[in-house]
Order: sequence, then C-alpha cells, then structure tokens
Amino acid sequence: MDQGVIRSLKCHYWKQLILRILECYDEYKDCGISLLDAVVLLEKSWRLVTESTIRNYFSHVGLTKTQQTEDDKLPLSKWLEKHGVNAFSQN
Repeated sequence: MDQGVIRSLKCHYWKQLILRILECYDEYKDCGISLLDAVVLLEKSWRLVTESTIRNYFSHVGLTKTQQTEDDKLPLSKWLEKHGVNAFSQN
C-alpha cells in the first residue's frame, strides 16, 4: 500500500491508543490492551482514513476510472469470443 495510506492508518491507530490510555489513566484503571482491543482500535482507525487518501493511492499506482483498455469497451459476449472462451468447452 502507498505510504500515505499506511502512515494515515498508523497515525489514527496511535491516536486511538493514546486516547484509550489517557482515558484509563483519568479513571485510575489498569490499561491492559487485549488482542480484541487492538483489533477494535485498528478497525476504528481504518474508518478514519479518508477516502481521498485511498483515492490518491489508486491514482498514484495508475488504477483510476479514466484509464480504460480496449477490452473494457467490449461487451462481455464479444470479449469472451475474442479470448476464445466457450461456456461449453471442457477446459
């Protein structure tokens, strides 16, 4: 994945983790983090990664909607015919 997506995810994860630690500290509770807690924090962090960050990654690697090949314009039936795919073949 693009460094921007990874960096964003890590920053959000650390922020969620620090907020959790501070919350435990304020409430004078033990702040043990289980594997489930870590996964929940990761899921929350992933939701905070913006759509534009992910879109920039796809644009950076050349996976945008505007780039179409000749095959993209063909109807499925014509594409199958062009590539010699037959629904009744025994491949």
